Amino acid sequence: MLHTTDFSDIFSSDYSSKASFKKGDIIHSFKDYEKKPPQIGVILEGTAVLEGPTNEGRWMINALISENAIFGMESLLETKTAPELTEYRVRALENGRTLFIDREFFLNYLYANPHIFHLVLDDVIVRYLFTAKNYKNINQSPIIKVTRIFVEIIELLNLHQTEGEITLPSYITQTFLADYCRSSRARITESLEELLINGLLVSKKPITISSHEKLLDQIDSFQTGNGLLTK
Repeated sequence: MLHTTDFSDIFSSDYSSKASFKKGDIIHSFKDYEKKPPQIGVILEGTAVLEGPTNEGRWMINALISENAIFGMESLLETKTAPELTEYRVRALENGRTLFIDREFFLNYLYANPHIFHLVLDDVIVRYLFTAKNYKNINQSPIIKVTRIFVEIIELLNLHQTEGEITLPSYITQTFLADYCRSSRARITESLEELLINGLLVSKKPITISSHEKLLDQIDSFQTGNGLLTK
């Protein structure tokens, strides 16, 4: 799996460089695509988010970028026939390190190591499917959206391999969830209270979920129109 791949051991320092970042740093932006030599970025340690601007100039969370996830995929474009790039940036949620890899070397490595190529492709597809689902459900009620976002966060951070209760990182706050769900903080607070009463949540601070399996059962219940499950 891609999240177990140690990229720092794979790529020579002749074709890559490492950099440290702090919480709140902008690790990458779409403007880098034109200003810098083509590179692919990999989060070695820490977590970040991909954000896009609204018409009012506010940056909104579009995706979570976990450890060993890749960003800056636009540098792999071979032609200019693709649609004009949408403005975005990658912002650090906590301190960490990143690896920047020369585009041509990265592509050559993928061609020579198809199993890594397929892991990268799997990762891109999973992220695309999560994003597509989020846009499909954008008009759903906040409680449905936040339940789905919990599944996305848990699976992208590979916390679903843990049995029983799952405590989310401290940066997953009610404000973070409101941004990710495109909902108000008040509505997210109400939804978390309902999930707490329902037993799906064990705690709101830190956010602790009873189990990944129960989350999936709850989503199935929403899909069949049965609403919240009882304890």
